[in-house]
Amino acid sequence: MVTTQESTRSIFPKANSFSLEEFSSTDFIVKDFIEGLTDSSIPASRRSGLGNNAFDPKPYIRTFEAALDRFKELDETLSEKESELKEGVRRAEIEHTRTLDRLGEKFNTTLAEFHRLDSSITDGGGVAVRIGGQLEQLDKQRQRAEDARFLIQCFTEFNRGDTGRLERLRRTGRIEDSIRCAVVSRQLSLIVKRNEGGAGQNARTKNMIEAFSESLEQDLLRQFDDAYRRFKIEAMKGCAKVLHDFNGGASVVSNFLNQMDFFIATGKINAGEVTIEQTIEEKLSDPDESPPGLEPSLLSLISEIRDVLKVESKTIKEVFPYPEQVLGTFLQRVFQQSLQQRLEMVLDKTATLSPLAFLRTLQASRASVITLAEDLKAHGLTEHPGPLSASTTMVVDQNVEELFVPYLQDRGYMEKEKDNLEQLYSGLLLKFSIFHDQRKKNQNLGVFDRLKKSRERAIEKVLESDLAKTQNGALSRIIGLDRRSGGDAHLSDVVVSEVDGQLNVDFSKRMLKWLAEAVGRSIELSSAADTPKDVSALLNILIEHMRTMYIDVALDAAMDVAEQQTKAEPDLTYVLEIKPATKIMHLMFSFINTALIPLSQTSLTARREMVKFSNTTLTSLEQKINNIIQKTIDLVIAYTGSLLAKQKKQDYRPKDDEVSLTTLQTPTCLSVCAFITKVHAVAIEALDGANLDGFLSEIGAGLRGFLLEHLKKFQVNQAGAIMLSKDIAKYRDLVDRWGVASLKDGFELLHEIGNLFVVGPAALKDRMRDGVLARVKPGILRPYLVKRDDYIAVGIEKILMSD
Repeated sequence: MVTTQESTRSIFPKANSFSLEEFSSTDFIVKDFIEGLTDSSIPASRRSGLGNNAFDPKPYIRTFEAALDRFKELDETLSEKESELKEGVRRAEIEHTRTLDRLGEKFNTTLAEFHRLDSSITDGGGVAVRIGGQLEQLDKQRQRAEDARFLIQCFTEFNRGDTGRLERLRRTGRIEDSIRCAVVSRQLSLIVKRNEGGAGQNARTKNMIEAFSESLEQDLLRQFDDAYRRFKIEAMKGCAKVLHDFNGGASVVSNFLNQMDFFIATGKINAGEVTIEQTIEEKLSDPDESPPGLEPSLLSLISEIRDVLKVESKTIKEVFPYPEQVLGTFLQRVFQQSLQQRLEMVLDKTATLSPLAFLRTLQASRASVITLAEDLKAHGLTEHPGPLSASTTMVVDQNVEELFVPYLQDRGYMEKEKDNLEQLYSGLLLKFSIFHDQRKKNQNLGVFDRLKKSRERAIEKVLESDLAKTQNGALSRIIGLDRRSGGDAHLSDVVVSEVDGQLNVDFSKRMLKWLAEAVGRSIELSSAADTPKDVSALLNILIEHMRTMYIDVALDAAMDVAEQQTKAEPDLTYVLEIKPATKIMHLMFSFINTALIPLSQTSLTARREMVKFSNTTLTSLEQKINNIIQKTIDLVIAYTGSLLAKQKKQDYRPKDDEVSLTTLQTPTCLSVCAFITKVHAVAIEALDGANLDGFLSEIGAGLRGFLLEHLKKFQVNQAGAIMLSKDIAKYRDLVDRWGVASLKDGFELLHEIGNLFVVGPAALKDRMRDGVLARVKPGILRPYLVKRDDYIAVGIEKILMSD
């Protein structure tokens, strides 16, 4: 039985054996491992397909049980190895801890030793410092002793007339030897000075020392020059230091500046004459042209100064031990020598052209120099790129101010400004003044004597002015001369016409433009404290010329013409001066109130006087214009009356065959309307606004008054009533076209009175009760009604009196 079982079991294969190495391989796959166990458990008969194919789980169970047993064995083996490894790790950690403890003890011991050594070194350093100090002191003493010995040797040799020792030291060519030589020479000079008053030997020694010092100084200057030409900064710096210690450094600074190419070049330029191009000359003297800017050579010099100062200031800082002082000397020389010389030449040249040329150049020069100064301050020079130091800033400001003091002090500038404006204004008004002087030549001047003399002085001033002497194009354009072909225009060629004697608004605009330029220039060139006085002076010039010599003359001439009118039809062309006069007044007083008076606010006195002067001038001019208008009204009304007086007695009593529907107005009416139409046309051209309305209102009222009286003088028959109504309709239509509201009611009344001559007697009463006539008392209308031929025949008076 047992044998049978054993035989039966032997048909199943044993399970595969495996070890730990199989599981530690990177190629181990659990699925493959299980499949391997499974394959080994399948009986051979089943693998071959023989026998019963029913599934038998026992082989698998035995195989997996064997595998589990093997796994237990491997697990025990692994546990034993793990225990051994843990024990090894524990022993290693214990050994590592002991090692760290031993290293810590050694580190603490080393650190303590280091502290001990550091303390020892510190103590030794103090000793070394003390020893070093003593050695340094000893070295200084030794050096002083050596210097004293060398000085004594040199002095002794100088007393014997021997300078060889110092000469040899000087000729080594080393900067440090030159420094020592200079120091010894200075000390020898001090020794000799202390012993002055001794024997002749001492005097001879002194002379030798002075001669040697001069020779040494020249030698150092030559070294500096050579270094400057080669731009060896260190060599220049050494020489500058020696010479500064030797004699204060004045000679080396002077030598440094004298060798600059800038001063050499500007010296040659300033030795020549200033030549200004013809186009620039014309623009400088022509007030209608914009200022052409600064003269090119002066502008170029200022630009070059800016560049040179920036470049050389860097050299000064690197070379000299006292750069601020050297820079100050440099700046003074640049401003007071090169720039001032050129500025004076340019201003002197432009002064020969005209006052305006001088003033424009002065303004442009000062603006450019101030811009230069501000640029230099911002650049910083020796402190570049920081701001300029306070001391050097003061030097720059002082030099800028001193450049222009000769031209701006003692109100000299404003006098030139006044001369310029007077010259320009007189030139512009020259033809105007000549025309009106000729006009008044053969008249009894009376109150005009003063004005004529004033104009004569103005003309004389133009003739003697720089503009006239130069005979340039600016003068020709201002006066209005035409250049002849192949030659210049001369003042003797001035020919005036009627147009030259009339006001010109463009002239006033030019005058104000010139004045505005002068005002802007005065604000820039004069001090703020002088501004009120300046604008007050400019106001006086403006009013003197634009009012006294221009508007007043034109208005007085207009009044003269008005007063000279005879009984003939008046020539009203003089009234045309009123419109340009009012425009010029508007421009002038607008400029005064917006540009001049506000600038005088810092001085209450000046402002009060300017306002008073301006208001007085305005009132005077307005009064003259009103007088001319009133005189014109009187002339027009008077001549209108003379025309109406020519109305014939029978004009309104014609025969029946003399009147038809096509008959026009009477000749008198036509002549009056023609004259009034001319008056209206002149008024439209000469007046505007309230002046025009007032003028037409006065003329219309005067005409209406004349007509109301006129209708009382003539007998009117039935046919004449038609003529009369046509006349009145003509008058009314003429005035209505003016559009003056105040005349409407008056001429409507006149029209209704004219209708009283036309309507039949039976309708008179109703007519008088209707419209504007209803407001008129019958007694006032009676003088017109009695002029009707049928007044008595039909009993008009009875009709009117009946209820």
